[in-house]
Amino acid sequence: MDLTPSCLLLFGLLYASFSLFFLFRKKSPRDQRSPPGNTGWPFIGESLEFVTSGKNGTPDKFVRERMDKFSPDVFKTSMAGETVAVFCGASGNKFLFSNENKLVGSWWPPTIDKINTAKNSKTNVILQTKKLRKILPEFLKPEALQKYVPIMDRMAMQHLERDWSGASNKQVKAFTLAKKFTFEIACRLFMSVEDPNQVASFANHFGLVSAGLLAVPINFPGTTFNRAIKAADHIRHELSPILKERRRHLNEKRDMGTRDLLSQLLLSTDEDGKFLTEMEAADMVLGILLASHDTVSTATAFVVYYLADNPDVYAQVFKGKTQSQGEIHAYVFPYI
Repeated sequence: MDLTPSCLLLFGLLYASFSLFFLFRKKSPRDQRSPPGNTGWPFIGESLEFVTSGKNGTPDKFVRERMDKFSPDVFKTSMAGETVAVFCGASGNKFLFSNENKLVGSWWPPTIDKINTAKNSKTNVILQTKKLRKILPEFLKPEALQKYVPIMDRMAMQHLERDWSGASNKQVKAFTLAKKFTFEIACRLFMSVEDPNQVASFANHFGLVSAGLLAVPINFPGTTFNRAIKAADHIRHELSPILKERRRHLNEKRDMGTRDLLSQLLLSTDEDGKFLTEMEAADMVLGILLASHDTVSTATAFVVYYLADNPDVYAQVFKGKTQSQGEIHAYVFPYI
């Protein structure tokens, strides 16, 4: 949808008016007690600088520059329309992770809530997190993990044969393929979805959702944030028949051998003994995919990077084989 010149002019005037208001308004006592730093432009904040640093391959530059300018311990900035305090160094990490639900409370930007929860859903990201912490131990118990390892090994072999060895070029984009592999694993282990066409459809819309998480929170047709909301709704729509079929199998006790995370979600109850609705389950599946994707993909890509950078270690990995409930393969990464 193209914007007419008059719409662009109106938007520019409105933005300029709000910018002047926020730039010249008096600071409250709360502002004076906040960490040193700069919140950048109104609404947009310093989101563009952060994204640009990431695209240039120097995401640490954004943090280091502000540590040098403001404080090596903590500084404030503004991302996705929210003022943010960034804790730095080992002491900052220790403070955050040792004070959960004490001095530090879980919080997510409203943008993530809008993307990750359906319009009529009564839950939010924080409530989803609390429910998941009760469900995940069952999914991650040792006997369950033993079943996942052979599946992941088989899928890793298939992925490497298909997307790495079969590459026509001598260069492989490791991070892009790591994201693809991570998403395939998540669909298989979380929902028992293996159909390549269905996984590809999920992945296409999932990419739009991921791109909108830290986008400027302007819900207007054509914006990254708006596309992310629509993509999340499309994923829920595709999940609906999967959820209905799985619930029917559970009611008929035909799901005894699967018991993946999706089954655990549908079998779980709240404090009042009520089961999750299909909408709530879809929101939680989407949240789990988002939470697990970039972290694992990045770690996998770094493993490949450091193996390529340390050929002696790489040689040992290639030679080694681990014995755990059967043979787990060691496979050479082609074209590293």
